[in-house]
Amino acid sequence: MPRRGGPSGGSGGGQGGPGGGGFQFNVASGAILAGVLVVGIGIGTGISSTTQGDQGNIASSQQLDMAVPDPEFCRQWGASAFVMDIELYTTMNPSSSFVTQPSLKPGCVIRRENWSVLQKEGAVTAEQMRQCKQRMNTFAYIGSVKDKPIVRCVYQTDISENKFLTKGVADDSVGITPEADQF
Repeated sequence: MPRRGGPSGGSGGGQGGPGGGGFQFNVASGAILAGVLVVGIGIGTGISSTTQGDQGNIASSQQLDMAVPDPEFCRQWGASAFVMDIELYTTMNPSSSFVTQPSLKPGCVIRRENWSVLQKEGAVTAEQMRQCKQRMNTFAYIGSVKDKPIVRCVYQTDISENKFLTKGVADDSVGITPEADQF
């Protein structure tokens, strides 16, 4: 009577089934797969971390700072910003709203105490400063401060509505500084 389970038998041996030649998973195979995974993650990280802002991707505040026309001026007197240019149209009869395709541009928001630098550059007048100050707003602009920028008096939103702010350790708030609260 023939023996079962031996070298010529059908059970065991790890050959992947009746035809043989199947994939046998062992420590060496696991190490190779883990190595391929690590190399793939490394390559992907390397590619994504070298992506430049001129590709249409702004992945960090440093890239945004460098995207504005006057990065040093903006960083010294205010903060760089994304400017979303969008128009909203509302009809009365029928009651409906329409919105344009938004365009995204780099801009700069100037701190209230630094408005005089905009006046020195000829970007705003004393009258514009007086009107903006009455509304307790600040100035923001698009373009180069040295080449007739588009300047607007802008209103800062309520900082408590910012859902990106997170609480830190021991309940100290990360990101909520007096400067952020009253830019």
